[in-house]
This record gives sequence, C-alpha cells and structure tokens, in this order.
Amino acid sequence: MIEEILKSYKKIHPIQINMEGAGFGAIILVTINQLRYCERKNLYPIVCYTTECKNSFLDPTMCGELWEQYFEPVMPMSYGKFREISNQIDLTKHLVKLSSAEAIKVSEEDPDSVYSFPFGKWRSQDLGDLDLWYAKERKKGRETIGKYIKPKIHILQKVDSFYEQHFSNRFVLGVHIRGTDLHYAPVVSPAEYFPHIDSQIEKEPTLKIFLATDQAQYIPVFKKRYGNRIVYSDSFRSDNEIAPFQRTELSPYKKGEDVLLDILLLSKADFLIKGSSNVGEMAMYFNPSLECLDLGYKKQKAFGQSYDKDWDNYTNPPAWQLISKRGLDRIAKDSDSQSLRQLIWYKTRRKAKSLRIYLGKIKQRILSS
Repeated sequence: MIEEILKSYKKIHPIQINMEGAGFGAIILVTINQLRYCERKNLYPIVCYTTECKNSFLDPTMCGELWEQYFEPVMPMSYGKFREISNQIDLTKHLVKLSSAEAIKVSEEDPDSVYSFPFGKWRSQDLGDLDLWYAKERKKGRETIGKYIKPKIHILQKVDSFYEQHFSNRFVLGVHIRGTDLHYAPVVSPAEYFPHIDSQIEKEPTLKIFLATDQAQYIPVFKKRYGNRIVYSDSFRSDNEIAPFQRTELSPYKKGEDVLLDILLLSKADFLIKGSSNVGEMAMYFNPSLECLDLGYKKQKAFGQSYDKDWDNYTNPPAWQLISKRGLDRIAKDSDSQSLRQLIWYKTRRKAKSLRIYLGKIKQRILSS
C-alpha cells in the first residue's frame, strides 16, 4: 500500500499538532489547513491526533486517535492501518512531519489557508471589502471539507433523527451565539439578534429556531422571547466564562460530539444568523448553499473593548466576563460602543494589569518573609 501511495505522492504527512487549549472548531480549521498544505506539497495526509497531541477531545478508551472518533479517514489509509504498517516497517524516510509550531504557522500565515475570521497577521492588515474576503475564505473551506471531511455515520444519524423530530417540513432559522471564553473577536449580545430574528419571522411566520450556544444563560433569554419556536440540543453548556471543553463534568468524546452535532444541525438550517466563531463558520463550510447574516465580522467595538490592531489575548477578558457585569436586559445599550471612560481603561489596561501583577508579587514576598 505504501508503494502505491508513493507512486502519486512525494511523501506521507502524519498530521500531528498540539492543540492544548483549542476548541473543537479550531481543531477542524487547523486540520483543513494541514490538508491544504498537503495539496500544495503533494503529500499524502493521515490525521494522527494521538495522545502525543494535547487536546481536550481524545477519548483513550476509543480508537486511540481523535479525528477518527468523529470523522472518516481523510484518505483511504486510516490511522489504524498506518500505525499497523509503521509497527512492521520503518517509514521514516517516507514521512514529512511538521512541528506543532510549524503547523500553526501554516494555519495563521499562509495565504492559501482558510481563515474563519480575521486573526493573526490578518488583524493588522487592511482586508479591503470584508464581504469579498469572507466569500473567498468560505469558498476554500467548503472546497476542502467537501473533498476530505465526512462525519461518522452514527453522528449523521443523530443529526437526521433530531431534524426529523423537531423540524419536519418547517423553515429552520439557525442561530449561533458565543459566550464563555470568546475574546478573539467582538462579542454579540442576545439583544442584537432579536431584530434580525423578528424580521425572519415576518417572512416565515411558522419558522422554528435552532439555537446553538455554549452559554447556559442564553437559553432562557431566547426562550422568553420566542417560546416554543426555540429548539436546542442537549449539549453541555457553561454558566461562566470557562468554555465547555475546558470543564471536567463530561467525557472528552462528549465534548467534541456536542460541538460537531451543533455544527451539523446549524448547517442544515435554511438561513443562519451568527457572530464570529469557528462553529458558525464550520456550519457554512459543511453546507455550500447556506446563507448567513454575520453580526460580528464588521464590528470594531463591544462592551468597551476595541478589536483593532491594539487588541491582544493578554488583557482582553472573555465575552462572559464582560456581559455578566451587566444584566442581560441592559447589555444591548453599549454592545457596539466605547465611552471615554472605557477608552481610557482600554488604552491603559496593559500597564494596569502589569502593575497589579507586580504589586501582587511584592505582597506575596512580604507575607512569606
């Protein structure tokens, strides 16, 4: 089998990336970009997210590799077959391996990679017409998923069963809203969704709403307004700023399946309303004809924070920390604003945080002396 592969490909590329701290959508995105890297280099890809690759979704009691817990092998040779052959013969000279840092660099810097929203080097560049930029990225994402990525049959059966039970012959509006640890893009509050959902209801009075969210508090907010139109999966949701995949209450496999089911359920909607998130973007990739209204991609400010070139991971708190400081009924008032007080805080936040850390260390030394 190896000889047949090497007749068409230069070498074999085991995709092995340390994705500690990454969500499930991010893992799919990085995989998409590694597959595109293999196409450029004429390499044969085999996804090998084993225990050597730190992540939150590998269940060691299953197949021993994260990807094939949820998806079919991206190529005819599965991870299991690759491991079997590797145990029999030395394949070293036939392999091309990237370090995790090199693989992440491919995903964050290569122009041919897929970008689900402007991050990395793209944040500091003038992207021009954002509609055109997103259309180009979605086209690449859809092409790659259509060519390589197919969920396991038991996953697809769960999706079909859910749709048959809840949405038979109804117009379905998909709504995805991020909370918890979102801090890489502007936050969109529930209240910002309402006028757009109301507009869709005017067009389709009998529609149902499939609501996908990682924040438990958002479910009653939407149900209060839309009643039995709202349908949602039994995914685990967080009640604070800690993302579900970082919680310990459920198994690694369930963490990934919850997200994948929501992605696929959103992808089957007739129309999608979303904010900036890998989950919503992946739904677009899995359904090439799905249209969406993105409420986050042109926002620059949210709850006092500016997501411009001055943005950083270090001092920008996650979505739920920002939103939970105010009542959910009030947050729409400053969802796209930055007052003078907030601007001053934003411009001085790095120094303030560094000073707090410094003073904390001094206090600790005094107490321990």
